[in-house]
Amino acid sequence: MGKREAYHTAFVPPQKILKPLQADSKDWDTTGNLLIKGDNLDALRLLRQSYFGKVKLIYIDPPYNTQSDAFIYRDDFSARQGEVLKQLGYSADNIDYIKNIYGARTHSGWLSFMYPRLLLAKDLLRDDGVIFISIDDNEQAQLKLLCDEVFGVENFVAELVWEGANKNDARQIGTVHEYVLVYAQNRNELPREWSLKKEGAAPVFAEVKRLKKLHGSDFETISKELAGWFRAMKAKPSFALRRFRYVDERGAYKEDDPTAPGGRKFDLINPKNGQVLPLRRNRGWGFDQTEFNRLVDEGRVSFVTDSSVMIRRYLHETDTITPPSVYYQPARSASERLTRMMDGNVFDFPKDETVLNKFVEMATDPDDANCIVLDFFAGSGTTAHAVMLQNVLDNGTRRFILVQIPQPIDPKKQKDAHTFVRDTLGKLEATIFEITAERIRRAGGKLKANKPELDTGFRVFDLADDPDALILQKPLAEATQADLALLQTTIATPQPDQLPRILYNLLLAEGLPLSTRIEPVQADQHPQALYRAADVLIILQALDTEDLRQALAQLKTAGTPVQHLSVYAPWVQDNNFLLGLKTLLETLGLSEDKLRLRG
Repeated sequence: MGKREAYHTAFVPPQKILKPLQADSKDWDTTGNLLIKGDNLDALRLLRQSYFGKVKLIYIDPPYNTQSDAFIYRDDFSARQGEVLKQLGYSADNIDYIKNIYGARTHSGWLSFMYPRLLLAKDLLRDDGVIFISIDDNEQAQLKLLCDEVFGVENFVAELVWEGANKNDARQIGTVHEYVLVYAQNRNELPREWSLKKEGAAPVFAEVKRLKKLHGSDFETISKELAGWFRAMKAKPSFALRRFRYVDERGAYKEDDPTAPGGRKFDLINPKNGQVLPLRRNRGWGFDQTEFNRLVDEGRVSFVTDSSVMIRRYLHETDTITPPSVYYQPARSASERLTRMMDGNVFDFPKDETVLNKFVEMATDPDDANCIVLDFFAGSGTTAHAVMLQNVLDNGTRRFILVQIPQPIDPKKQKDAHTFVRDTLGKLEATIFEITAERIRRAGGKLKANKPELDTGFRVFDLADDPDALILQKPLAEATQADLALLQTTIATPQPDQLPRILYNLLLAEGLPLSTRIEPVQADQHPQALYRAADVLIILQALDTEDLRQALAQLKTAGTPVQHLSVYAPWVQDNNFLLGLKTLLETLGLSEDKLRLRG
């Protein structure tokens, strides 16, 4: 289909509304995380209202154009183009027209699928935001060109290689890797350098802490026991750091040669005895006299003899590396861990949380209180697992937003997964979404055992049809008096069962995060009439303006002053009340633009 049609697909008005599913959620009142059930194109359109320019990191693993039978997402985009157009909401007449113009092209359908999603993703990114996209050889070249257009060639950061297991379907050459394209919203806004903690450093710090507690300031004994500990770590990542086997009051350190080829050649004086330290042939000092004196004063020089010195390099000062462009992680490792966690093989080829958490680590800051990580092809929920894992490792407070379509699980091709959802979880419909949610629950439960304050909850929202909007969309020529009467009755009559739907969709209308707490105000005096969300007072029913004035005063006294009034107009049709609101705003010194009519 045409590029223009795909572009416009991104920006048509949202056709869905959010339906909160509190019973399927975890820690609804306290969590900052979201899990959205539905098509990601609809979800991105809705998220754009509240999260425009607010997402720090996006990771997606979109369906590859492989013509495989994988059940996660339909990914045979060489199928009839009419099916693709139908999924994008085109009528039968328009489908025939577009097919006649453009014909069926294998890559065209896939690019038309990705283009609107990437456009919306770009809108969600912060100025310093980045997106990581996994892809294989089938569409890597096309995706690179598409991302160059959407994000700009100047914002290309890197193309990572993710090496895994050899595939059994290889012919001439065995493909053992995939790619991860990395783009920035604005590369000039990124930190000058990204870094990763050296693998295995954390256990070393923990062991040094234990030994110091045990032996106090007996650093000779501590160093001897640390060296023995390293010898026992031969099968662990920490063994690579075995040169950091010495300990002093600063911590674990290694001793480095103070000279280097091409270094500075001069007479370096030992400040302790005034003698010149001999310099080996074809070597030079790595510092000048002033710097050397400072290192001696700070205890960063080991005097092996009066004429021989070594420089102390501390692990806590050199425990990071520049992220490499190649990552190796056997594909079976992630599958095996997920199988153990879920008590069975419920998901084929999940992404590896230990690799994704490195992406999270390098591209985000643990001290960033507003860090949001988005994955709108959630699959098995690996991204949520990776975010929670990294928060454990560095005490971060990152939040995640995941979107997963409720893709049905084939009971024949994926019997174990189908049985797990239907029998173990007790769900009536066996879909991938249920596996996503359960993986987050179980991963969070395991991580929370080691870090009780960790946010492992998530609010679940379903993308549902809006019955009111469906009526409004009926062509005028087809609308009847009965339709109009039903519309008026539906939208104007307060319906308690629709209250959660109204409140959380008003959050989007007000541009507030979906994790915002909504609290009733004057619930005893005016039940289901007033609600506070952040600095917005939501008004669902007309009430005495004096009561409203008191409510606003009470909120101000409590330290939660209201800056905006949001009136749900379909349920508030009292013109005198609306006029009274304008007068009330004037007496409070608030401008008219602080009053918003929604609905």
